[in-house]
Amino acid sequence: MRELDYTPLELEQTSRKICDFCLGFEINKAVRQLRSRVKATGKWVSDYVFCENCEEKYWNGELLKCERCGRLQTRHDFSFRTGKYTCDCIRYNENLKEKELPDLPYESQSTFYEKQINGLREELNTAEVEIDTHLEALETAEDWHKRQKQELLDKIKELEAENKRLKESTPQELLDKINRLKDRVKQLEEQQNAQIEIKEPKKWPWKLRK
Repeated sequence: MRELDYTPLELEQTSRKICDFCLGFEINKAVRQLRSRVKATGKWVSDYVFCENCEEKYWNGELLKCERCGRLQTRHDFSFRTGKYTCDCIRYNENLKEKELPDLPYESQSTFYEKQINGLREELNTAEVEIDTHLEALETAEDWHKRQKQELLDKIKELEAENKRLKESTPQELLDKINRLKDRVKQLEEQQNAQIEIKEPKKWPWKLRK
């Protein structure tokens, strides 16, 4: 499939007023023009118009394209009798491999501006992606700093509460607490020594006679 460049433009006075992509009995007012050209040569291919709903479908990649020539499929290509689309490239038996003719002078300037628009749109899309990436990184860093700050505040509150409790304790209560801690340390040392004795093999005081 050949590659086409699509450029959304403001409606011209001579543009059609009804959306080219709506099917059925709906008659939606066109709000934008969509021009397509062959990417390799800049040759004009088509001019479409679409409504707000179909413009959203275009940006979401939901409008159908011809697998042979790359044109978007419009309501003019759809047959209610067969329920299928028939593209102009098939209807008029277009030779997609023929040598492209150079653009006319008035088309060259138009092509230039359309390429400028597409280039600026690509730069805008790239900038939006980069901005979103930076914003996500900033949000992540901000959340981390908030968590760190909250953890420090919680720790300060715990220390303040412990300090207050110690100040309110009597000397005898503090002494009892110290003794309990000493007893606990002694118990842990005894348990550790007992484990070491179990692991060490017993040494017999005599040798077995052969």
